[in-house]
Amino acid sequence: MPEQNLDFYQLFFTENLFLVPDQQATFSPNVAAATQSEEVNGDTNSKSKYRLLGKNRKGLLIVVALPEKEFLALPGHEFLTKVLVSIRHTPDDVAFINLAPREKLDTYYLSKETEVNYLLAFGAGLLDMNAESKVHLYKPASLGTTPLLIADVLADIENDVNKKKSLWNGLQAIFLK
Repeated sequence: MPEQNLDFYQLFFTENLFLVPDQQATFSPNVAAATQSEEVNGDTNSKSKYRLLGKNRKGLLIVVALPEKEFLALPGHEFLTKVLVSIRHTPDDVAFINLAPREKLDTYYLSKETEVNYLLAFGAGLLDMNAESKVHLYKPASLGTTPLLIADVLADIENDVNKKKSLWNGLQAIFLK
């Protein structure tokens, strides 16, 4: 392996860095190129950072943080289906993204992976946004040119009439202008 010049790292890191040789790890550009060019079929993309559930026909991404069993049942969730129908969408028109606890969605990375025309987050704190972003629950906002609505957790909305009204007002402002 050719000798590497690592002096430039001192400009970025203040603590000491150590280069540990790894005898088993080898890099082959041919293998990397083959991996990137493989096509993935089905409703989920196993090569991406985020696992998408659904066909995403209209570019509406719904972000949640649920246990796996509840997440897999989302396309058939009765209340969510009613919400989607009210904004002229079906479960086939959207993609669902499930985040692990305390994980935040990197919207920039996601936009490189899939079409994002609308973003709907059921749960506060699911999106990786900077401190200057003043996005309030149920108030339509945007990330660049992408309309965004952040709401409470789906189960809370389903059981609270006031939250349903707030969600409906936010959805109308985005989808039914």
